[in-house]
Amino acid sequence: MNIPAFDYIGIGFTWLFVALNLFAYFYIRSKTGKNLAFFIIFTAAWFVMGISYIFLVTGTVAGAWYITLIRTIGYLLFTSAIITAIVELVRMGKQAK
Repeated sequence: MNIPAFDYIGIGFTWLFVALNLFAYFYIRSKTGKNLAFFIIFTAAWFVMGISYIFLVTGTVAGAWYITLIRTIGYLLFTSAIITAIVELVRMGKQAK
């Protein structure tokens, strides 16, 4: 099985980002008491991408339909995380005034 080094780098960074996002969520929640939905959605997006990398490292062909579906779901979660972050920042800005 010939797995490109990029897949190993991708899986490592993806799960690192999942851990960092979980840490950031709980740290900010403990300091401010706010549950920011952005971190939950962003962590879910990285988690889904991590699953796709697990499939790739275990030998699943990258062109398989479910890899494409999983990554599409991941990209949709990333998009919704960005939109949620913008909405939360606007709310925080209105509360500060």
